Amino acid sequence: MKKENFKQRKWEIALTIILFVFMGAVSVWSLKVQNEYEHYNNENVTYVKGKVIETDNSELELDQIDSNRYNGVQYAKVQILEGKLKGTQVDIENYLMSYSNVYVEPGMKVIVSVDQPEGTEPYCLIYNYYRSPYIYLMIAVFAALMIWIGGVKGIRAFLGLAFCLFTVIMLMLPMIYQGYSPVLASVVTVVITTAVSLVLLNGISKKTTAAIISTAAGVIIAGLIFGIMSWLLHVSGYNMDETEYMVLVAQNTSLKVGEVLFAGVLISALGAVMDVGMSISSAIFELHEANPKMTQSQLIKSGINIGKDMVGTMSNTLILAFVGSCIGEMLVLTSYGIRYHQFINSDFIAIEIGQGLSGTMAVILTVPVASFVASYLCHKNIIKRI
Repeated sequence: MKKENFKQRKWEIALTIILFVFMGAVSVWSLKVQNEYEHYNNENVTYVKGKVIETDNSELELDQIDSNRYNGVQYAKVQILEGKLKGTQVDIENYLMSYSNVYVEPGMKVIVSVDQPEGTEPYCLIYNYYRSPYIYLMIAVFAALMIWIGGVKGIRAFLGLAFCLFTVIMLMLPMIYQGYSPVLASVVTVVITTAVSLVLLNGISKKTTAAIISTAAGVIIAGLIFGIMSWLLHVSGYNMDETEYMVLVAQNTSLKVGEVLFAGVLISALGAVMDVGMSISSAIFELHEANPKMTQSQLIKSGINIGKDMVGTMSNTLILAFVGSCIGEMLVLTSYGIRYHQFINSDFIAIEIGQGLSGTMAVILTVPVASFVASYLCHKNIIKRI
């Protein structure tokens, strides 16, 4: 027992070192990519913290739609708390409109946009509320709940989530900027984050291996299904709302705009597919441990039966997530009284249905894949627990 614990500990230390080396190398490379990217000229604009000293609301009037909002011009005196103008007070005309409405009060902290070309007086605007402390607080509460309920596994799960976000931001996005295929970049990201997250959560074992293989297969299935759907529906990254901005970015980078939509589908399907892959694999190994006499076909059948209960809930999760993210667009389209054929054949609906159904089908097909892989590894000694 002590020997097994020592081996496990040794591998955990080795993997931790490899992980830190990987993250360091990716960070250095990502910074290099950002330095090489030719940004649009915004060197004269900085965003700094400020504190509202006083306000004049004499030219504000209540919004006709929402009585809790104001429209018009709000005059505010703001003390700059950092940067070159630290300690100075500036008078700002804060324009409040229906789509841009940052109403401030004395004592409130805000983010101030300071535009100061060389040799000119600074021009300041209230950019937004100072939300950072509350965002960090919510993340801390989230982490605390994970650790409180999950214990050591909660810590591992939180670290796995942090690593996923790190890999997407520091590896996948720079790869896409550099001209690599967004599909390739997302597949690499999925494989790396799946392996690291599941190993962090459950250690190195047959069960973890089965979950990794099942998740990778499920995400690839999602990509293949969406590839077929996008061909049939004639949609790509050029049909997205952000196309205009991405085309501008592509002029200064090697961004492949058409494939960006595929990358988003793969990443969005990862969480649900990973959940199903891990749950099915874990259940099958528990069944095998409780009754080692169960045959491989019996384990596969049991895994599929367990998966039947998960398919409904996970399918609802994915579909409702996509519906919830586009509720505003649906309200706008409905309010304009668009016709059925106009609605059902729009780019918006085609993309949302393609994303939702491809992810849901991937979840469904992950059930038999995970059942087969996990049951196979249960009866084979080709991968022993380290």
